[in-house]
Amino acid sequence: MKAPGAVRISAGRWKGKALDVPPAARPTAARAREALFDLLGTEIEGARVLDLYAGSGAVGIEAVSRGAARAVLVDRDSSTLERNVARLGHAPDVVVLRKTAEDSVASFAARGDRFDLVFADPPYSVAPEAAVPPNLESVLAPEGVVVIQLDARAEPPEIECLSLTDLRAYGRNRFAFYRRISGRTVRSRTTR
Repeated sequence: MKAPGAVRISAGRWKGKALDVPPAARPTAARAREALFDLLGTEIEGARVLDLYAGSGAVGIEAVSRGAARAVLVDRDSSTLERNVARLGHAPDVVVLRKTAEDSVASFAARGDRFDLVFADPPYSVAPEAAVPPNLESVLAPEGVVVIQLDARAEPPEIECLSLTDLRAYGRNRFAFYRRISGRTVRSRTTR
């Protein structure tokens, strides 16, 4: 049985591992996480993942559990993240940074680090366009994808140099997918 204030990893090498959730956080539900990874499919294998506004770290940790090469979990308050990563045992492929999303993107861009999946789950109290760090596209690998988790009623933000390619709803959440492609923006079917 899931403990109050906890989420569980649903697949991979850490399947069933319970993760604490920071106070007042709204973690990505297991059903929505599973749907996200189903949509990403084989793209997650060997991927470098950047999890912004990581909270419990469930998305980044599950990505590594499912075969991603590395996940960097970023949050201003990293105490819950550090506890959760410690529970995994030896996990050099999961890194915790106590920084803002904006500062972490700026430092990765300056170093030339690139990620195949950038996931951002900003607090719903922050407008989506305000939560997207400047120059986010500069840390995205050429074939990479950015996924922004939104409240179901929020409009997906515009992200410089990226196109919205898919929009999926799961309960109270929506995932907006962005890629570096030219042409018109495509809004795909919505799943409930």
